[in-house]
Amino acid sequence: MGATLELIGLLTAATFRSPGVALERDLQSGRLQEALDELARLGGQKPRRLPDVPLSELQASYTSLFVANPGGLPAPPYAGYARDGKLMGAAQQALENFYDSHGLAVNDTWSELPDHLAAVGEAVALLSESDPEGARSLALGYLRPWLERFGRIVGEEDETGFYGTICTLISQVLEAEYEAES
Repeated sequence: MGATLELIGLLTAATFRSPGVALERDLQSGRLQEALDELARLGGQKPRRLPDVPLSELQASYTSLFVANPGGLPAPPYAGYARDGKLMGAAQQALENFYDSHGLAVNDTWSELPDHLAAVGEAVALLSESDPEGARSLALGYLRPWLERFGRIVGEEDETGFYGTICTLISQVLEAEYEAES
C-alpha cells in the first residue's frame, strides 16, 4: 500500500492547489497521466484519461470549485471542514496534532490552513515510505471523508472533467482500501 499511498498523496498535492506552471509541466510531460494510470493499476481500478484542458480553464474551474463561487462554494478544499462542517475546528486541531506527533510541520511560506487538501496530500506522500500506517490513517481519516462529502459534487460541478476524474479514482482506491481494512 506504500506506493499507492504515495501516489494518492502526490496526486492530491499536485492537483488540489491553484493550477500553475508545475501542473502545466506535469500535464504536458504526461507525468500526471502516468501517475493516474499507475494508481489505477495498483488500486485495481479502471484507468481514467484526464481531459486535455488548457491551464486557463483549469484555473477557472479550480477557482469556481474551491476558492470563490457566486452561488456558494461547492467544495471547500479543507479536510477538517468535511469532518466538522466548519473551518478551524476540532478536526483541524487533531490534524495539527497528528502532524506534530509524526514530525511534520507546515512550511512558513504555506499560505493555506494546515488541513488544505494539498497539505494533507503532501503529508500522506511524505509518510508513505517512513510511516505507512500513519499515511494510511491520514488518507482514510482525512482525504476519504472529504471525498465522501464533496467528491460527487466536484464531479457534477467540474465543467472540465479534470477534478472529477481525479476525485473519482482516488475515492475508489481509498474506498477499496477502507473495505479491505473492515
